[in-house]
Amino acid sequence: MTIGTVTTGAPGTPAEVTNSGTAQNAVLNFTIPQGLPGTSQPVSLVSSYSTPSQPGSSGTPITFDRNALSLGTDISHTSGSDTFTINQPGVYSVEFHGVITPTANNTFPVNINTSLEVNGSVQPGGSVPFTFQNATQSSEVSFTVPISVTDVPTTLQVAPFGGNYLADAVSMTVTRLGNS
Repeated sequence: MTIGTVTTGAPGTPAEVTNSGTAQNAVLNFTIPQGLPGTSQPVSLVSSYSTPSQPGSSGTPITFDRNALSLGTDISHTSGSDTFTINQPGVYSVEFHGVITPTANNTFPVNINTSLEVNGSVQPGGSVPFTFQNATQSSEVSFTVPISVTDVPTTLQVAPFGGNYLADAVSMTVTRLGNS
């Protein structure tokens, strides 16, 4: 027995196997139907960033003064705000990048933990700690965290905890991936 041809049939047609050889020397030819085209969900995301350095004290959320791209209505952010709002249940990806530097008025060493907060609670997997030995050090902080949202509106903020800080070159993108 050998495999002959394998072809793709039209969507919705049955799979088919034919023998183009003999009963003693079978040559099997397969026709496998193509899957039906899937439907794509509309893209829904908000990408925001901040241009100036911004000082903050422990627990003060980082402000994003500009929106780079906003598509759809599932997520909203007002320029100059520290809060992103999710308006539609589903699964989301939250990406944050930034540079955190301790201010000189901290007692060193100081551990600053930059965290994603969902409705005011730290999201597991969404925290990056760094222990600074002096005010000249900085830490490039980034995380990507999936979250499942069932109750809306849901708020998102990023806040460093543990000491006073400067936040620079911060950006955050929230993307809806689909339904839960």
